Amino acid sequence: MLEYLGCYGEKGLDLCFIDNTSPEDWKKEIGNKLTKYNEKAFIDDKKKLNFFIVLRLDPSKEQYDDIGYIREHINEFMNFYHKLIIEIKEMD
Repeated sequence: MLEYLGCYGEKGLDLCFIDNTSPEDWKKEIGNKLTKYNEKAFIDDKKKLNFFIVLRLDPSKEQYDDIGYIREHINEFMNFYHKLIIEIKEMD
């Protein structure tokens, strides 16, 4: 199950998520599937959490503070991730 943790803006706007329920042996497959997302998404290996996932956006100045822009990306990414997990479960 993917949970949204928050965001920060070191290099654009990074939306942060955590997946504490997927097995560790899915890490490579999840990472591969994240590369197919239409924005940069990756597993941050520096974190000690199961899967700390970052969705890096490059918003315009107007979009940076637009909660609707952020909410739309959160929902879209969570739907993508849910489908990704279903695909992996079916392959397993």
